Amino acid sequence: MGLFGNIMGFLEEPVPSFYFEVEVQERLDSASGIASTVMGAVSSLILGDSAPSSNANSYQSVEGLGISFSTGTINEAGWSSPRPTFDKMNNDELTLVRYLRPKHMGIMGFSLDPMSDWCKKTMDSAKRWHESIETKDVMIYIYHPAIKNPLPVGPSSFPVAGFLAQEAYPIKWAISGLDSMNESEPIKETIVLRYTEMQRLEVPMT
Repeated sequence: MGLFGNIMGFLEEPVPSFYFEVEVQERLDSASGIASTVMGAVSSLILGDSAPSSNANSYQSVEGLGISFSTGTINEAGWSSPRPTFDKMNNDELTLVRYLRPKHMGIMGFSLDPMSDWCKKTMDSAKRWHESIETKDVMIYIYHPAIKNPLPVGPSSFPVAGFLAQEAYPIKWAISGLDSMNESEPIKETIVLRYTEMQRLEVPMT
């Protein structure tokens, strides 16, 4: 088939849904923070700076990766049917689900993991409003099992695409129901985030 045929065949293959990583990033305070964040995310996609680590599967599922906008209609002179108009962008909620582990709970004097600590501080701030809610950027890297690094150095795999949720903050932090009759089902933790803007990123030519 040749190299070109192999590449074209790969481009036609569906991307599996199980190979991804979620990374929470601190926001930049500069006036060009949004542009810098997007450029940094694209750079990470190119260089594979955040290839899957031992925690890559810590989230069981991610929902809400979408971009959409509202539409309306107007009655324009000369047209018997209403004409479409374009309205504001709609932001979905980003839902992260993971198995609850002891490191997520801050037991035995150990600190909460970064995501749990962020959720706890946000919920405490929302209850008392004694300090402002901290927003962060959430990057979701999507990988393909066929994209491997052939070199012995560097990341083991490279992203094929990504999503960037900007100015995100938790609005829900919950665990699944407890069931004394089901010994095999672990507890799941659900974290729901709201955000200002979603960017769907592609890997540019280098």
